[in-house]
Amino acid sequence: MSSDHRLILYHQHPSSGRTLFLRLHETICQFDGISSASRVVEKHFGEDQVTEDLSELLTDAEQSLGMSKGSLAIDRDFKVIMDDSDTPIQVYLARFTTLDAPEEQLVERGGKFIALTEARRLPPNELELLRLAYSAIMD
Repeated sequence: MSSDHRLILYHQHPSSGRTLFLRLHETICQFDGISSASRVVEKHFGEDQVTEDLSELLTDAEQSLGMSKGSLAIDRDFKVIMDDSDTPIQVYLARFTTLDAPEEQLVERGGKFIALTEARRLPPNELELLRLAYSAIMD
């Protein structure tokens, strides 16, 4: 996976609407995390903000998680650019397409699905990203 891209992975239950975010290795920015010094410099929300072909990014993420092809889908309405020293990092949202969150499968890899209210221990910049992601998902 490219070092200048991150994914915020989430699951939204189709009937209840409950939204959970994947925290893996103490970060919600998969797969390399972000530094505590990084900050949001650009936010793009709304229809079709993501124009890049991210199929390779999704394939890499699915393989890293041990998920089958098609288990993740990009939310094309969300793109955030973080300033991380000399390298801008593009952050995208991807949702699990499964009916239920694959909690048991990902706990073996150190993952945990958390609600927004369980994110208090994350660094401030990740909390800001979660707030932006949650707003985009709920719109």
